[in-house]
Amino acid sequence: MRSCSSMLRGVRAMTLPAPVTARTLLRAMPSPATRCARQMRTSTQPAQRAGSDFHEMRERDLLRHVIETAPEGDAQAVLNSMDEFWDTYFNGAGSAEWKLRGSALDNAIAKAQPGLCMELGTYCGYTAVRIGRLLPPGAKLVSVEIEPLFAAIASKVVEHAGLRDVVSIEIGSVMGRLPAIQKKHGNGPLCALLLDHKVSEFLPDLQFLEKASMLSKSTLVLCDWNLYPGSSESAVAPSAGDDFM
Repeated sequence: MRSCSSMLRGVRAMTLPAPVTARTLLRAMPSPATRCARQMRTSTQPAQRAGSDFHEMRERDLLRHVIETAPEGDAQAVLNSMDEFWDTYFNGAGSAEWKLRGSALDNAIAKAQPGLCMELGTYCGYTAVRIGRLLPPGAKLVSVEIEPLFAAIASKVVEHAGLRDVVSIEIGSVMGRLPAIQKKHGNGPLCALLLDHKVSEFLPDLQFLEKASMLSKSTLVLCDWNLYPGSSESAVAPSAGDDFM
């Protein structure tokens, strides 16, 4: 598999630390929706449950909007519908950065033309649809989401986009689900891996996948490790890139 040698402005290529051997790491700008998903995954205080219920209503509204506005089987229309929902919800905040992220991801996947791919952190399925629509015939994306509600919404979004045979949603952690994934999709190695979950889990999950022989020197690894005000992961996330360079 070829490397992604050309990146859009605002996207940076890095190499991984030893002993991880996967070849390329991209830093891309996230959407406000990605930021909210990460904050919800890292929130564990019972007092925040009411806020979590509110957010779950938001994700249900997103699914309803997609079903009502995007023709079934049209992956690009599904992406457009989701963009419209988040752009309206956040009053346009972060939309420009999100478009850069999407373009960088499209370029990487279109150039690599990967076979077996994995995404860690599905959320509502936007990136799964974005990747799935570009995969060559016979390729597969396995997307792993730890939150059951998000996984259920993402599954319906993927189905509505006409990509049910291309994208498989797994509920749980990659460490817990890998035996089942390998049984269904083979022992790897992966052609491409997207890290879009908790920043603090990037390196542990990479190292776990490497030990399981799911990564090779030719694996394309994409990630987003931007931090946000109030992030609880600032102590464990890269601060100057040293952990990745």
